[in-house]
Amino acid sequence: MYNKLFENFLDEIIEEGTYATSEEVRVATQKMLDIIKDNPDATPEEYIELVIRDNIELLESIKNKYPVPGYTVGVNVDNIDVKIKGGNLDYTGRKMTDDALFDIASMTKFYTQVVAYNLIKEGYFTLDDKIKDLDPRFENLDSLTVRDILTFTTTFRTDGRLDSKTSQDEAYQTLLKVKPIEVGSYNYNDLGMMIMKEMMEYVTATSFPILVEKYITDKYGLNDTHLVLPSEKIIRATGSANEFIGKVNDPSALALGGFSGHAGIFASSDDLIKLGKAVHEGLIPADMLADTYTPGVKSNRGVMGNTYTSHEKGIDMSYVDKLEPKTNFAIQGSTRVQMNIGKNSIMTALLNPASMGLESAIEMEKRINAQLKAQGKAPVHLVKDLTFDNRRYRSFDVRQMAPGPQTIEPIATANAILALRLRFLNKLIKEYGYDKEIKVHKSI
Repeated sequence: MYNKLFENFLDEIIEEGTYATSEEVRVATQKMLDIIKDNPDATPEEYIELVIRDNIELLESIKNKYPVPGYTVGVNVDNIDVKIKGGNLDYTGRKMTDDALFDIASMTKFYTQVVAYNLIKEGYFTLDDKIKDLDPRFENLDSLTVRDILTFTTTFRTDGRLDSKTSQDEAYQTLLKVKPIEVGSYNYNDLGMMIMKEMMEYVTATSFPILVEKYITDKYGLNDTHLVLPSEKIIRATGSANEFIGKVNDPSALALGGFSGHAGIFASSDDLIKLGKAVHEGLIPADMLADTYTPGVKSNRGVMGNTYTSHEKGIDMSYVDKLEPKTNFAIQGSTRVQMNIGKNSIMTALLNPASMGLESAIEMEKRINAQLKAQGKAPVHLVKDLTFDNRRYRSFDVRQMAPGPQTIEPIATANAILALRLRFLNKLIKEYGYDKEIKVHKSI
């Protein structure tokens, strides 16, 4: 019976639509079948404990090799919820907690887009409305439209970097004077979502935190997702060089007061899983949902320009593995955080290298610059001291310290494999009438 169910499962996955071949799906899922056959009297929880060993080994190897104090990884399939956490919240040795709040950096852009799509649905503006007409403070945006921004097809220029300013007001005025220099080609940037945040506040006469609460956090019970981190929750913050004061790692977000439309959110793994589920429960208007996973101007980016979409070359071209359905999409942040969202599985990969501490960050910067010098390349500045309104902050650019191809990408693939295995297990236990919630949370 197991073999027949397994073959049916493989057929269902291929019919569902994926860039992986039937053989690739078979190889990825086989271990779950083998574990079930070898342990006929085990409980579903015991099956999961056995099958996640590969994932734990990978996570621990990454933590031990790169400046990653800790991690939390979640994979949710229907009524099965798996979470693996290990290491520490930061360099001080505080253990990673179930309710750790990660600085999710540019994943914040997705929240901004969700709010925008809901406001479009409610008639506040259309995709073809001009930003300048909606918000006349942006006097230099000419004929730039909402669509131009949401699809990430605009290159902008400002009078200097926002994080080079010394006050929130100076940074804010610099943003309002932003100019488009090219429209029509894909350009991933932060400025578009900053503009969207300001424009949406203007047309609704409502602050951005309230908009996020209305359309996302309050609506779907996300009680551990914050643009302004409550003082009592600062102790749970991780993934930022400024976590001890409840502020994020992003320099431009700090320049604008702590958050903007492009960065600024702290969220827990559990809340991100809830967010992923909400995507197919009305978070995004149903007639707009395809924008998340349908390629737009760039083949590995969605019409909703911040999302990564499925690609035939898989993880080499996108943050969506070939084993995932073509309707899955991913969002990612520079603090080394990622989330893959689909109808049948939600996956998170949350690392916290920006919590490595100043001493380690400086040492990593020196090591990287020594390598660059040996290659005849210019040095990079990965550790920044910033001052806005006489308050001092730090920012660590961890992208070279914990490179994506060696950290986030293998975790994304491991999560995709685990999701397949859990989906098969779910199919099997339902065949026997077992439909209880299954939770396996593992601390390493």
